Amino acid sequence: MTPFPDLTTPLGGLWHELHRAVTQTLAHNELAQGGLMIAALSALAVYARSLPTQLWTRLKNRYTLTLEVQGDDAAFPWLAAWLAAQPTGRHLRHLGVVTRFNEQMGGQNLTLGTDRDGDDVNVRLVPLSGQVLLRYRGHWLLARPSRQKREGQSGYTLGYAHSLTFRMLAGARGAVPELLREAYDFTAGRADGRVEIHIPYSDSWNLAERRAARPLDTLIYGGTLLDDLHTDLSGFFADREWYAGMGIPYRRGYLLHGPPGNGKSSLVAALAGAFGLNVCVLNLAAPDLSDDRLGSLLNNLPRRSLLLLEDIDAVFLGREPRAPTVKLSFNGLLNALDGVAAGEGRVTFMTTNDLAGLDPALIRPGRADRHLLIGNAGRAQIAGMLRRFWPAWSAQEADALAARLPEGQLSMARVQEYLLERRGDEAAVTRDWSQLAGPTPGPAAGPQGCPTRLKLLAG
Repeated sequence: MTPFPDLTTPLGGLWHELHRAVTQTLAHNELAQGGLMIAALSALAVYARSLPTQLWTRLKNRYTLTLEVQGDDAAFPWLAAWLAAQPTGRHLRHLGVVTRFNEQMGGQNLTLGTDRDGDDVNVRLVPLSGQVLLRYRGHWLLARPSRQKREGQSGYTLGYAHSLTFRMLAGARGAVPELLREAYDFTAGRADGRVEIHIPYSDSWNLAERRAARPLDTLIYGGTLLDDLHTDLSGFFADREWYAGMGIPYRRGYLLHGPPGNGKSSLVAALAGAFGLNVCVLNLAAPDLSDDRLGSLLNNLPRRSLLLLEDIDAVFLGREPRAPTVKLSFNGLLNALDGVAAGEGRVTFMTTNDLAGLDPALIRPGRADRHLLIGNAGRAQIAGMLRRFWPAWSAQEADALAARLPEGQLSMARVQEYLLERRGDEAAVTRDWSQLAGPTPGPAAGPQGCPTRLKLLAG
């Protein structure tokens, strides 16, 4: 088959004339010859310039290893803090600040001083962008932190997406586990015995606070509530194989109900500390919480964590949203708690001030297996708090003073605030005791005034 058109056709004749014209022009026209030569040399130069890049790309892909960590992954803050603390990491010029109170976080820390509440103000510097070459355990690593702006509809900024990339020779693969372990020990690993409080960020969770675990014996509740709850949780964690053998979903739910100010959220945090767990706090009334996002959040819960849904009575009245800003549907909440896609091993605590306003489907067994009343302070609780503040008091003295107050009329927060105000004047406790039976301060005067989402963070 000839590569040229048939000369007997019109197209073939046109091709023949064009070929003859080009040949004659190149043979007798030096300007045309020069133009063709310049075009050929230009093409060769472009290829020559790209050849090193292509060669470098091939060598890089074949002989190097890349470790990339996204900003929403738990390892990102460990590695970012570790990098900022390295001698060469201090050459990075674009840094961010993470602020914590009363907490040494590991990494490159600065102590700024003490605030008005007496809390130490500590900050940690973390890299945001740039690149730096460093030596780690005999291997060269090229570290490159970066961030990109996240934009929603109508151009609104939704924050930044962070990432951290380490590039190394392929032979350095064995150093990767050591790098991750060292970064963890350098930062989060130093916080053993602390409870991590997580809040939602996009479809995942961000660490909001890391606090010392509160001993259970510092909590004072009526009857055997604390012991019963601790025993129930211990049995649940020990019975994973039994649940699997019985074909029962391995989940446990608790509903803590009662008047505000009696330590429902404090109880959850203390239990988390006792079992070495963390707490994920979720506000169901958040305007950006949809059914799909709730499902993603519950499927992405950090390991060994309790889920805390505070004040669920403020979200739905029966099955209807209490406010037009609530995007979550009642059925979406039920499916997320115990639907087909619900995760295994989850422990959920729901709190409410108004048990009567809840739909029975939300708090039935399987979603809320145990209902526990956290009521107002009884006389025994008040006496116990008195002896915690002043251990030298006898049981008879504390009981006699507590007997002068009505049973179950005051919140534990009210009693605690009264004692805190007089912690430096023991005599004033007895002298002013009749004031406790007076009007209870409004929400802004005590712990009950904390916003719902920040209750646990406020303590």
